[in-house]
Amino acid sequence: MTKETKKQPRRRDSSAGFTLLEIMIVLAIIALIAGGVGTAVFRSFNNAKRQAAKLRLKSVRDATAQFMIDNNSSCPKGIEDLLAQKYLDKNNAKDPWDKPFFFRCPGTNDPDSADVSSSGPDKQEGTPDDIKSWEL
Repeated sequence: MTKETKKQPRRRDSSAGFTLLEIMIVLAIIALIAGGVGTAVFRSFNNAKRQAAKLRLKSVRDATAQFMIDNNSSCPKGIEDLLAQKYLDKNNAKDPWDKPFFFRCPGTNDPDSADVSSSGPDKQEGTPDDIKSWEL
């Protein structure tokens, strides 16, 4: 057998394209990267909502303090009083999960002002993820 008659391994034609396996591997890598990025973005989004809830709680607490200063230390009946008398903007009247704040004036935890709390991301009052004005 001479070199000419010996069968050479078949070379892959460069214009043949990609195999199904190569395409599947690339898609799997893209899916892993997208999953990691999606998780990071989702976590950041939830942290931003928690920060927004804290800022809104502070706004309600500050509006209550201003109301009490202007009205001889009498408490507003609720957040509606703060809205009606323009102490509070309606954008700050609910938490970022579109639930009304829990409001008590005078507060049991803050007797000089009001206790204001949000039920947090799970929307259930009394759970560990609640955001409370007296803990800020």
